[in-house]
Amino acid sequence: MGFPIVGCLPQMMKNKPTFRWIHQLMHEMNTEIACIYLGNTHVIPVTSPELAREFLRKQDVIFASRPYCMSGKVTSNGYITAVLSPMGDQWKKMRRVVSEVISPAMHRWLYEKRCEEADHLVRYVYKQSQNSVTNGLVNVRTAALHYCGNVMRKLMFSKRFFGTGMEDGGPGLEEEEHVDGLITIQKYTYGFGIADYLPWLEVFDLDGYKTILRKAINRVRKYQDPEIKRGLRCGNKGLEGRKRISLTF
Repeated sequence: MGFPIVGCLPQMMKNKPTFRWIHQLMHEMNTEIACIYLGNTHVIPVTSPELAREFLRKQDVIFASRPYCMSGKVTSNGYITAVLSPMGDQWKKMRRVVSEVISPAMHRWLYEKRCEEADHLVRYVYKQSQNSVTNGLVNVRTAALHYCGNVMRKLMFSKRFFGTGMEDGGPGLEEEEHVDGLITIQKYTYGFGIADYLPWLEVFDLDGYKTILRKAINRVRKYQDPEIKRGLRCGNKGLEGRKRISLTF
């Protein structure tokens, strides 16, 4: 099944989301391993845990690194971050930075800030439960989602809100836009994109992933970049400033 040169790419573009199309295809073929020809790449999906473990044992070197793909390149601004960089000199350099950030000493240093955000979450949920306008209903998704965003902003930028926030302690428009951008980035990073199999099609952005990612990144950077620049200006003000810069980057 498939066409010359492009293989099964037309079917992939027609059947979204791609992972469900692949699972359905394997179900129809009654197989736990398949080989799907996408452009010049052979994609081998596996649903058997035993086969997956065998792949990881024999191909551990390949799975130890991150793949090169359009979404990863756009999200990491050319593979300069620690999480998305394929194994190489840049990854080794960023690993040293990350090793300091996630060290036990840094974890203990930020304990009070994590507790502060946990207390703020409890206060916010309590106020929502006492709100007569909403009949005491609490949107757990909003509370949990923005708690994660609050913790991240508190740890990296020493602030809970980019703006003024809401009177009840909830997220303001700035925080909602920031978290929405982060979720969009996570949603589309490493998504199935036709440009990953036919790189010359990247300029056409047929999936729309590139445009979506760039808009989401711009929304996030609109709030983060000023804080990073402020942190750089404070970098010469002792250990606190240097730790803040290390955590930010």
